[in-house]
Amino acid sequence: MEEAIAMSAMYAANHLKGVTAIITMTESGRTALMTSRISSGLPIFAMSRHERTLNLTALYRGVTPVHFDSANDGVAAASEAVNLLRDKGYLMSGDLVIVTQGDVMSTVGSTNTTRILTVE
Repeated sequence: MEEAIAMSAMYAANHLKGVTAIITMTESGRTALMTSRISSGLPIFAMSRHERTLNLTALYRGVTPVHFDSANDGVAAASEAVNLLRDKGYLMSGDLVIVTQGDVMSTVGSTNTTRILTVE
C-alpha cells in the first residue's frame, strides 16, 4: 500500500495545477525514496523525528530532510508539518502541497493517506 500511496502522490503532483511541494511524513524514509524515483521538478520534504532517517533521505534525489516530531496524528500532524515548512520559508501562504502519511505516526510502513492541503 505504501508504494501505491507514493505513486498516487507523484501522479497528483505532476497533474494538478498549483502544487508546489510534496511532504512525506516518514519513520523509515521509504516513502521519500519511492517518491524521489519519479521526476516532478517539485521539492520533496522528508519529515521525520529520527536522525538516521533524515541522514538517509538526504541522499535521495530532490529530497530535503526536515526534523519533525509531533504528538498529533492525521490532519493535525499534517497541518503542523505544513506550518513548520511555511515558518522555515520553504512554503508560502496559498501554496498547494501534497502530504503522505500514516494514520499512526510512530509505525514504520503504515503510510496509507495522501492529502492535498493549502498552506494558510
